[in-house]
Amino acid sequence: MATHEDKGAGASRPDGSSRATDIGGLGIALGLFVFAALIAWDASSYPERRSYAQIGPEIFPYIVGAGIAIFGVLTIVMARRGDFPEREALNFAPVLWLLAALGGMTALLYAGSGFIIASSVLFGLAARGFGRKPVWLTFLVGLLLNCMLYVLFRQGLGLSLPGGLIEPYINVLFR
Repeated sequence: MATHEDKGAGASRPDGSSRATDIGGLGIALGLFVFAALIAWDASSYPERRSYAQIGPEIFPYIVGAGIAIFGVLTIVMARRGDFPEREALNFAPVLWLLAALGGMTALLYAGSGFIIASSVLFGLAARGFGRKPVWLTFLVGLLLNCMLYVLFRQGLGLSLPGGLIEPYINVLFR
């Protein structure tokens, strides 16, 4: 007699092995639907720029929103069937590092430290959250990368980024 594994991917589950509805999967589906609705709501405020063609570029957010909603439906189907893999236990330490990265960047921007320092803190703490050590090295790498990004955005693209302690010295180099 063929076992469940021999029947292939589309085989039904044997009696007694059905898994319960995955509540986390339903939560993910709800988040996808909310995200799709936000995209559609935002797209509804775009001005219409139609020419001889009956549709314009404002259609693309609706297409993206519809695609996300389709993923939401598929996620509901997977959650109802119990098709999601078992999750590992949540490790809170990396989550706390990432929250510290976001909070630190926000606090430093409000304090006026500028784009480079705030983004370097974001980079360094986030890299630590993903397991990279030592922290001082991640801050240094973040500082160098963000200096290059600042020059690219400010000088290359002409964007205005929050100034702080380091930015005026870089601006002097490019005058």
